[in-house]
Amino acid sequence: IAEVILFSEGFEDPRNLARKMTQMYKLCSEQLSQQDHYDFGMRAVKSVLVMAGALKRSRAGQSEATVLLT
Repeated sequence: IAEVILFSEGFEDPRNLARKMTQMYKLCSEQLSQQDHYDFGMRAVKSVLVMAGALKRSRAGQSEATVLLT
């Protein structure tokens, strides 16, 4: 799902970036405390990926990995 969203947002290497993003979310959900204000569901993932697409379009000079993971 993350790969398709990244592709639709214009990323050129969506498979690799989706793998990194899902791994990061998995680690965060395992490592951070289980409090209600942490949301690692698909709605949150989709919001982050769509925002990354907007950042990619506004920051054309940065690498895709930098835009997605910062």
